[in-house]
Amino acid sequence: MEHKDPVLKDVNQVNLVGNNDEYGNPHVDAHLVNAWGLSFSSTGIAWISSQAGHVSTVYDKDGNMIAARPEVAIPSANAPTGGLPTGTVLNSDTSSADFHLSNGTPARFFFVGLDGVVSGWNPAAGNFALRITATMGAVYTGLTMAQNNGAWYLYAANFKSGKIEVWDKNFNAVNLPFSDPAIPSDYAPFNIELVGGSLYVMYAKVGADGDEEKGVGLGYVDVYNASGVLQNRFASNDNLNAPWGVAWAPDTFFTDADGNPTPAILIGNFGDGYINVYNTKGKFIGQLHGLHGKPLQIEGLWALMFPPATATTVDPNRLYFTAGPDDEMDGLFGYISK
Repeated sequence: MEHKDPVLKDVNQVNLVGNNDEYGNPHVDAHLVNAWGLSFSSTGIAWISSQAGHVSTVYDKDGNMIAARPEVAIPSANAPTGGLPTGTVLNSDTSSADFHLSNGTPARFFFVGLDGVVSGWNPAAGNFALRITATMGAVYTGLTMAQNNGAWYLYAANFKSGKIEVWDKNFNAVNLPFSDPAIPSDYAPFNIELVGGSLYVMYAKVGADGDEEKGVGLGYVDVYNASGVLQNRFASNDNLNAPWGVAWAPDTFFTDADGNPTPAILIGNFGDGYINVYNTKGKFIGQLHGLHGKPLQIEGLWALMFPPATATTVDPNRLYFTAGPDDEMDGLFGYISK
């Protein structure tokens, strides 16, 4: 079915949790610092990579801490704590024989970090994620999972090497192409996410200091299949600004000019905090509006994610976000509603 373009309308930003109370958030968690990656359990429990807090914080749909497990420590290369988590993903592989951690049980969640550490957590691990591997010099900034020829794989964006790294169910490295020669050599993959059955890779420009460079027009988004073969260029330059977050909006979030539900792809800019709206073919529609028709801007914007369909107690039209405002010195978790 061919959909018409979505029509932009005002949305509302609701801040739920911050590391202080400066953002109008009802909940304060001092350990939520530079809230980066976001993943959901099947029931809608949010797991957030607190990069500068060295933990994954855990909240319900309204930002309440989970009493039984308020946070999980992320390991560094040489210790069970002190990690620098960025990307995170729920393990989609339901096989009990795959993705075993060192405690002999399959991982429930995975994490990657700026320190080159890949880790995983399952209930048997308690309040500590377990290190899987550590690669000296790697700077992992994004993580996802996808199925290829019936098998599940982990995919991570290594901003330092400029490559997408892939691991199989036994955590063996797998070489896949993930190459677009049309992207300038001073760009690197900043994030990778499974969206609508395809892998979206957000590219940011590498600055002189090795970090992402901010600026309007500095960004690319490519679509790959699970074998790492380029399918198409989704977006280039224009309104992109160190893009990181991406989400497929459900049909019920936007309507077209006739009032009919229509899907859209949302891509968030870390560089300036704006959220770009595209139709599913990659046509730019505009930027998500806040109150009074002005573009919504979330400083230090990282993840964008709608709750999974299995989370039946969570409003499917809540677009959850994470952010590291104040130059990544603070942390913020909330949602956007229509």
